[in-house]
Amino acid sequence: MKLDQFLKVERKATVAVPFPEDDAILKTCKTAADQDWASFLFIGNPETIEKAAANTGLKPGSYKCEKAENETEACALTARYIKEGKAQVAMKGQVHTGEFSRALFSKDAGLLEPGRLVSHMALCQVASYHKLLFLTDCAINIRPDYADKLRILDNAVDLAKRLGISRPKVGLVAPVETVNPKIDSTTDAEKLRREYDPQKALLGGPFGLDVALSAEAARIKKIESPVAGDVDILLFPELNSGNAVYKTLTVLAGATIAGLLIGLQAPVVLTSRADNAETKLLSLKLGLASV
Repeated sequence: MKLDQFLKVERKATVAVPFPEDDAILKTCKTAADQDWASFLFIGNPETIEKAAANTGLKPGSYKCEKAENETEACALTARYIKEGKAQVAMKGQVHTGEFSRALFSKDAGLLEPGRLVSHMALCQVASYHKLLFLTDCAINIRPDYADKLRILDNAVDLAKRLGISRPKVGLVAPVETVNPKIDSTTDAEKLRREYDPQKALLGGPFGLDVALSAEAARIKKIESPVAGDVDILLFPELNSGNAVYKTLTVLAGATIAGLLIGLQAPVVLTSRADNAETKLLSLKLGLASV
């Protein structure tokens, strides 16, 4: 199934965007508004925003403006409006990522529930794989320990379920399939597989990427698992591997991809400046589909 067809926006939501006066961002908002997925709460200088929105063709009835003097105030208001329920999705506008993240992640904002962890989830469509593939964590957690991996896994499974995958198959990525006490990714994978609730998700691993993604590779290596070659989610052991695979799929494999920050009270669309228009739009649609 194509990624765009898989993502279904069941109900219209409001998206809070601090300083949206970027052509690519406003075009993404226009497409979402035209298809009746969302309305927008733009935060910044109303006069500047309205002028930029008019130049993009965004209809006045599809958005409201709230005044903010600077990006610190705009990002803080974004967090506040999410907390108050005035918006259900946050999307980074023309503000610094650090400023945006600090506002949303701060204890004062109250968007992170006790025991939760913010993580990044990518959903991609790759021609060489037989179904859509989730990747986590590709952008946020640098060197997660076992407890962090458990929370990242919970985030990923929760999102997959919200999107209609009732019992996702999770491949626990490692360099080898045997447990080696010198390789944390293998020992953590074994522990996760042993302790995670099998009714929530079906875990397999430790798996090299070849075994996770290819039933033939698993057969050759004599690995018997219903997860091998049929994963829905790849859980990476740390940021280096997750980010490298994410970028390899997009740059060399031509993957269609969407990304989202999860674990907060609301999904957060945090795209890169290098992302194309399709990725920006699909990331917003992923956020709206997960509300």
